Amino acid sequence: MKTKIFLSFLTLLFLFNCKKETDKNVKMKSNSSVQISSEKDSLNTNHISKKISPSPFTDDHLALENVLVNGNDIILSKAKFGKIYPKHDSVKTELWECGSAFDWLDKEWMEKTYGKDLVNFDGKITTFYVNHAEFNSDNHIILFSQAQADKNDFEIKSHHITLNKNTTINKFQKLFPKLKKDETDQKNVVSFRIPVAKDGEDSFIFYFKDGKLESFYLWWLLC
Repeated sequence: MKTKIFLSFLTLLFLFNCKKETDKNVKMKSNSSVQISSEKDSLNTNHISKKISPSPFTDDHLALENVLVNGNDIILSKAKFGKIYPKHDSVKTELWECGSAFDWLDKEWMEKTYGKDLVNFDGKITTFYVNHAEFNSDNHIILFSQAQADKNDFEIKSHHITLNKNTTINKFQKLFPKLKKDETDQKNVVSFRIPVAKDGEDSFIFYFKDGKLESFYLWWLLC
C-alpha cells in the first residue's frame, strides 16, 4: 500500500515538473516572438523613414523620360491620361501653323495615320486644361506642356529632385549649380532653362516670381 502511495506521489511530482517546463518554454517562445516582431517593426519604420536626399543636377540636358509631373510621365497614352485626369477644366482644338513636337516624337504613328510628310494632317492639336496645367495631344498620345507650381510638382527621377511652389531660387540654384539665371521684362520674375537634348533649343523653363517657383514649361522651338 505504501509503495502504491509513493508511486502515485512520484507520478504527480513528475507531471508537475513537466507542466512548469512547458510553461517556461511557452513564455520563452512568446518573448522571442515579441522581440522578433519588434525588430521587424523597427526595420519597417527605418525603411519608411529613410528618404533619399536630392543630388545636384549638373548634366548638360534633361531627357523627357527622366521627368515626372505630379508623379506621372510627361508623355502618356490617351487611356492612361484619362485615368489620371478623368475630368478636364476645358478642352481646345486649334491649328498649330508652325507644327508641333508630335511631328518627331510620334512620327511613326503620324505618318501611318496622315501619310508621308503628314500630307493629310490638318495641323490641329488638342489642348487639355486641368488642375492649373496644360497637356497637348495629336489624338494619339498626350504631352505635358506647362503648369503652375501652386498645384503641380516637377520631379527629376535620376537625382531625386522635386520642385514645387515652396522651391526658392536659392534652393534651386544649389540643386542646379550650372544653370544661368535669365532676367525677364518683369523685375520680380526670373527664369532658368534646361535643354531636353545635347543639341537644340527645346528646353524645360522654370519661372520664379518673388523668389519662389511660379511655373514650369516644356518649350519647343517650332517657328
